[in-house]
Amino acid sequence: MDERWYQRRSVLGGTAFAAAGVTVGVAAETLLGPGPTPAAAEQTGPWTYVPPGGSIQRAIAGGATAVMLGHGEYPLTEPLVPTRGCTIRGAGQRTRLRAARSMDAMIAIGDGRSVDGVSISDLVLDCADRAGIGIDLDITGTSRFYKGEPDAVCRLDNLAVYMPALDGVAYRGSDTQACVTSRVRVRQAGRYGFRVEAPDSWWIACEATTRRQTGSSAGFYVGPPIPGSDGIGGANNFFQACKAWYCRDYGWHVKGERNKFIGCESQDTRAHGWFIEADRNVFTGCVADTSGSRDLGSGANEADGFFVGQGDQTSLVGCQAFDRKPGGQAPQQRYGFNVPAAMADQGRVAGHTGWDNLTGLLNRR
Repeated sequence: MDERWYQRRSVLGGTAFAAAGVTVGVAAETLLGPGPTPAAAEQTGPWTYVPPGGSIQRAIAGGATAVMLGHGEYPLTEPLVPTRGCTIRGAGQRTRLRAARSMDAMIAIGDGRSVDGVSISDLVLDCADRAGIGIDLDITGTSRFYKGEPDAVCRLDNLAVYMPALDGVAYRGSDTQACVTSRVRVRQAGRYGFRVEAPDSWWIACEATTRRQTGSSAGFYVGPPIPGSDGIGGANNFFQACKAWYCRDYGWHVKGERNKFIGCESQDTRAHGWFIEADRNVFTGCVADTSGSRDLGSGANEADGFFVGQGDQTSLVGCQAFDRKPGGQAPQQRYGFNVPAAMADQGRVAGHTGWDNLTGLLNRR
C-alpha cells in the first residue's frame, strides 16, 4: 500500500462535524435545530445519548451502562474509564474522540483493577500524538465477574485509532482474557499497533502501521510484557486475516508461544516481515510481501520475509514470501524464509513459495 495515498485520505485534522442522524430516539430538534449542540446527556430506553462536546465519563459516573455517541467530536482531557458491563457505541467514522492533552491512554479498560464485559465500537480515536495508548486493557482480578466467569470477555469492534504516541491497543494485566478485537485499524503508531501481553484472546480483520523507526517497533507485538508492564505474556492467542503494513521496523514480532496465525500478512516493512523468536507457534496461509523495503529506509539484504529464531515445534504451512521489486529495482529482502536447519529438514516449512530467485530461497541456518 502507498502510505502517501492514505495520508491524503486521513481523517485526522479539520473541524468537528455537527451532530446529525443519531438513531436513538432523541427529538429531531435536539439534533438538527439551530444553535450549539447541548452537552447534557439524555436517556432513551436503555441508552444514554451523550451529544458531541458532552462528558462521556460524567454519564458513566451517573450510572449509564449503555452510552450512545453522535456525529461530532468529543475532546478528552482525562482517560475514559468504563465500568463493568459498559457499552460505548458511536455512529462510525464521524464519531471522533480526540485527546485534548497529554495522557497515558484515551480509554482505560480496567485501569489495573477488576472489570469485565466492556464493549467499545463504531468510533474513531484521535490520539494526536498526545495519548500514549489508544485503548489500554489492563484488567487484574475477577471479583464480581458475570456468572463467576474467570475471564474479562471484552469486545472491541469497528474502530480506528490514529497517531498514538506509543501503542494503538494494549492488552495486559492478569485477567485480560477471552477478549475479541475485530475490524480495528491502527494508523501511525509510535511503537506497536497492537501490543499483546495477555493470553487466550482473538483478533479478526485488524491492521496496523507504524511511523517511528526504533529498532524494535512492530505492527503487532505478541510476547512477554515490556519493561514496566504488568502483562503475563501473549500466548495461546488467535489471529485471523490481520495485516501489518508500512511498518518502520517489523511487521509482526512474535515472542510468545502457542499462538495461531491464519491468513495474516506483512506488507512493506523496513525489517523482517515476521520476526519469530519463540517456539510452538502455527502459521497457516501467511504472507510476507516486500520486507526490507527501500521506501522505509532498509538497505540491501538486511531483512527476511520470515525470520524464525526458534523452530523446533513451529510450523509454517502454505505460507508465501515475495518481493514486488517496485519500479523495476533489484530485490530488497534477503530470504523469503530464514529458518533453523532442523525446522526445514523435518518438513515443518511446507508449501513455501516466492517470486524471483532471491526471495524464493529457503535459508537453512
